[in-house]
Amino acid sequence: MPRRASSGVNVGQIAGITAAILGFVVIAALLFKLIAGGLFGGGDKPSAKRSTGNATLLSLETYRSNGNSLRGNVYRVEGKVEETLRWTADRGRLISFEANDATGTMPVPILVPEDFSNINIERGSEMALVVRVDRDGTLVAEAIDE
Repeated sequence: MPRRASSGVNVGQIAGITAAILGFVVIAALLFKLIAGGLFGGGDKPSAKRSTGNATLLSLETYRSNGNSLRGNVYRVEGKVEETLRWTADRGRLISFEANDATGTMPVPILVPEDFSNINIERGSEMALVVRVDRDGTLVAEAIDE
């Protein structure tokens, strides 16, 4: 008995292949954004217009017990600079900051982005900063009042 000719690729197969390719492209784009955001600081630029008076004072006790619970929030931190822990030209300075609140004082690390390179941050300087709690619990400066 002779064999019948194949009818070719049907519409369901074409739709499935198209959906798989589209899904791969979307996942690749999201993965690229996630990786690029981690390498380049997420593209968030500190706001020089933000005032330290509008932000809520950071509770040092809450930050010490679970800093990750504060992720994405913006707070005011007051105190003095203990020392510069690290400096890189592309990421900025990591400083040890002795912060005060109603409960007392506590040293906290604060990442000061390169956008604030024009501000002289010396050991013992008293200042107030507006900080954002980053996704890993790191405090990142968004505004500085000397």
